[in-house]
Amino acid sequence: MSIPIIGNPIGYLEEPLERTLEVMAELGYDQIEICHCQIAGFPTPELRLQLREFIESLGMKLVGSNVPDSPYFQALNSRDDVKVALAGLQRDIDIAVDLGVEYLITYEGRVPPGTTGSTLLGRLLDDTAELLKRGTEYAAQRSIDVYIEVHPFTLGTNIEFLTRLCDRVCMDEFGVCYDPCHFGVGMPDGYIDAIRTLDRHVKIVHYCDSDRRSSELHFPPGRGSLDMDGIVQALRDIRFAGRWMLDLFKYPLPNRGAREALPALRQLLASL
Repeated sequence: MSIPIIGNPIGYLEEPLERTLEVMAELGYDQIEICHCQIAGFPTPELRLQLREFIESLGMKLVGSNVPDSPYFQALNSRDDVKVALAGLQRDIDIAVDLGVEYLITYEGRVPPGTTGSTLLGRLLDDTAELLKRGTEYAAQRSIDVYIEVHPFTLGTNIEFLTRLCDRVCMDEFGVCYDPCHFGVGMPDGYIDAIRTLDRHVKIVHYCDSDRRSSELHFPPGRGSLDMDGIVQALRDIRFAGRWMLDLFKYPLPNRGAREALPALRQLLASL
C-alpha cells in the first residue's frame, strides 16, 4: 500500500477554493490539509460537511486542518493569555471535528519581547506545556491529533525548549510538524540535526525546500539550497513513519512545482 501524499490549497491563496481543489485532484494529490483561513465561507457544521463531501467526490480525502499564527494565540505574556489561547484552540478543534479530519496543526507561540533563557525554560515552558497538553487532551477525546508547526519566529527554534515541551505534553496524540523551510531559516546550521534530536516527536513532514532566508517561501524539493538528501537520511535514521505533505506555500509556480515534485516524492516514499 502506497503512502498517501497530502496537499494544502493554501498554495493557491488567490484562487477560488473550489477550483483549486479540482486542480489539486487533477495533479494527483491523495489527501488534503485545509487552512482555516480559507474556509470562512463554510461557517456552519453542515457546510463543512459538504466541503468534506466535495473533496471526497474528487477522489481525495480531507485529513488535516491548519491554524498556525492564529490571532488568538501569539505570545503567552500572562496566565490570561493561556486562557484566551486555549479557548481559541478548542474552537478550532471543534471546527476540525465538523470537517472530520484526523489532525490539527497549531504552533507553540511567538517569543515575547525581552525573553531571557530562564524565562524561556521556566514560565514560558510551563504555560505553553499547559496550553498544549490541555488542548491535546480536548482534541484526543474527539479522535484528533495535535501537531505544532515551528516557524523561524516561534519558541521552538530553541531545540531544548521544543524537546522539553514535547516531553512535558507527553501524549501519543501530540507531536511536531517538521517543515524544512521553517527549520532551514530558523536553524540554518541545525535543521538536519533537529530531526534526530526530536526523533519520535516528529509526526508529520511538510516536505519542501528553502533558500534559508525567506521564512514562508516553500520551494519544491531540489529547487532551493537545503540538503534534501541529508533531511531524508535523518528521517530514515529515526525510522519516520508519519504523514507526508508536499508544501508549496508562496511558491509562485504551484502547478509546475507539483508536476515536478509529486512523482519524485512518490518514488522516495516507495523506497521507504
